[in-house]
Amino acid sequence: MLHLHKLNGRHHLRYASIPFLHAINSLFDSQHAKNQLPHRVATSKLTAKQQAKLKSLIKDVNERLNSVRQCFNSLHPLFSSGSRVVNHFSSRISFYSPPFSSDEDLYQHLQSLNHAFRDSQVSSNSTAVITDGGVKKSQVATVVAHIWSDNMVIKKLQVNSINITALEAKLMAICTRLIPAMEIENVHNIIVITDSIAAGRKILESKVNPLQNIVISLTSAIKFFFRKDSRNKIHFWYCPSKAE
Repeated sequence: MLHLHKLNGRHHLRYASIPFLHAINSLFDSQHAKNQLPHRVATSKLTAKQQAKLKSLIKDVNERLNSVRQCFNSLHPLFSSGSRVVNHFSSRISFYSPPFSSDEDLYQHLQSLNHAFRDSQVSSNSTAVITDGGVKKSQVATVVAHIWSDNMVIKKLQVNSINITALEAKLMAICTRLIPAMEIENVHNIIVITDSIAAGRKILESKVNPLQNIVISLTSAIKFFFRKDSRNKIHFWYCPSKAE
């Protein structure tokens, strides 16, 4: 059921992100038509009786687009081919996760993570961002993110949100603390600890997602961080929530 709910949400997001001149806009009610003149069979031209009998994806989307509050720009230059972070700085971003799902592989991976974290805390040029996010039964997402330096928390964040999936919550947690970490003076090496490597990889994607505005801000900050100094790097480490 949750998977179907997610697919349904993605369906509406794609409609919300189509260009202003797309013909399908003329089929929606005026508040969703993006200034296009209504088609003769647009939902806004149907009678109440016709509306009640109508069974269409257009009707479903038209009734639910009000819940899509973010603005989207699927043609933003940062997401175009040749302009993405991965096209210019692929050697500066690393992702670490166990090669296999066995307990032994996970144990070895966590040992390496512990070593990387300890190194980040004793180095004046390194810092760590620890993030987590998830959706509770009440459909409220909780986002927690800390910046660690010199074996102490120097910045922390905890917020609640609604209408986002668990993956989006994890992406929000990464975004909200990675930007401040990159602004710390003389930091060249950042490790991001998360229980979702998939969320970290979304920062490098060109696909539309509900947190696109945040991703755009983060992508711009990452580009500036890398261009500022050739030594600057970001490492994403997988750590399951159950691990101590």
